[in-house]
Amino acid sequence: MFKLSNLFSLLKTKDDIGTKDMVAGLLSTSPEALRAFEEKYAETIIDKGISDNFFKVTAKEASADARTNKLPETYDEAYLEEIIERIKDELVSETTGFCVINGKVTGLICKKKDIRPVTKEELQKIPIPLRPMLTGSMYMRDLSGNSYEAVLEMYARALKAKNKKDRDGFYGRFRQGLEILDLDPVLYEILGRNRNSIGYWLPPITQAAKKEGFFKIPDTGVVQVPLPILQLTRLEYSSLNLTTLKIVDEWAMEVFKLDTDREYFIKTGVFSSKYDFRNAKVCGEKEVRELGEYLLFIQFQAGMYASPLNTNGKGSPVSIYGAATTNQFAVREFIADKEGNPCIYNGLPLHTEYRIFVEFGKNPRILGISPYWRSDIMKKRFSAESDADTVEMKHDYVIYSMHEKTLYKRYDENKEKVLKHIKNVISMTDLDGQWSIDVMQNENDFYIIDMALADTSAMRDCVPKGELKKSREDWIPKGLFKAITSQKEGDD
Repeated sequence: MFKLSNLFSLLKTKDDIGTKDMVAGLLSTSPEALRAFEEKYAETIIDKGISDNFFKVTAKEASADARTNKLPETYDEAYLEEIIERIKDELVSETTGFCVINGKVTGLICKKKDIRPVTKEELQKIPIPLRPMLTGSMYMRDLSGNSYEAVLEMYARALKAKNKKDRDGFYGRFRQGLEILDLDPVLYEILGRNRNSIGYWLPPITQAAKKEGFFKIPDTGVVQVPLPILQLTRLEYSSLNLTTLKIVDEWAMEVFKLDTDREYFIKTGVFSSKYDFRNAKVCGEKEVRELGEYLLFIQFQAGMYASPLNTNGKGSPVSIYGAATTNQFAVREFIADKEGNPCIYNGLPLHTEYRIFVEFGKNPRILGISPYWRSDIMKKRFSAESDADTVEMKHDYVIYSMHEKTLYKRYDENKEKVLKHIKNVISMTDLDGQWSIDVMQNENDFYIIDMALADTSAMRDCVPKGELKKSREDWIPKGLFKAITSQKEGDD
């Protein structure tokens, strides 16, 4: 007789929608079978080891791999620790940002006294395998010269292009260059002008939500990452030595005021890597102390999507820009699940979530709303993409299908209430243009957890035809914009 506890093995031997739907139906009726199913899945994932596909490697796996590197047999440990502390202090002093605590926005105070910048001569006393790859003012580059010149040339050509194909091509290379080329102060400033980045929209939406009173905002710290740290994400991640990672870890511990007894959710200004939730959730003393290098890794991984060498696991080159267009890191409280939701994406609880499209400004209004975990999108993702035959996607299809009715029931019961309060919030928010707002439900608590410009957001098909507008872009500082637009047509 077939046992419910063997459902996972059935899923491994058969790859058809009917079998997966049958398994989902059986799991929804038996908590015991679901528990056994998840235990077998966890064992399978652990046994797989580090993936050959870079985009499936986790930050924690990369961190553990870095710690297998051999150290020099002799070095002055006390001297190295002193240099690490001084560089960390330099970087902390150069960090700006803000925090949200209990719905109140306050600036971060990171300045330190009696800073003694580390010199090149001091660095050279340290063996190369342990030599810091950055200080507060120095950093390693792949190439000489200023990257911004090449990037701005692509932008100028996009502005001058006479047809859409050329315009899109030059613009794509401009955006790609922002994410993969060595940083310089100009390129760094351009990255900071991305309105999708959390530091732009979180303060105004927090203030409005606090005033309106219904939505919660998770406690969050957001920092402008010092250029020398952000430049590390433009180097090959595996080239970063343990000293360099330790400096970034200690910097993060201090600027984010981390507590090793707490759990955190981490993201860059625009990218959380939550679709492999092992990257996004940080818990336990070891992980909290390594949180800085996890942020480095997910920013590096995001930049790889824009790399000309990226195949996205499909065998043919593809470039997807946008995931690394930021100079910010964010760390927020982890919101513990109160509902006992099952998990997909290696640990992401399937909360009911709402994506609401809105327009701010003189006449604020709701444009549309969609379930965030929308059935047609999710089932296609798990069953029709190139990795559909992997154990992860089969698992996630079953878990989503099992939980689908619960998600939609909660969505239908609370949709109008969410819309009512979002309408109040947007009337109080000092933003303009069209945006998507993501709301996560956790029992009777509703959290605003993310925002993005509407025309770049998924599920925008819920906005009536003709209502969606192209967002305003403002990448180039005024002085530079004037310079590149005043070039003569032949000035290439």
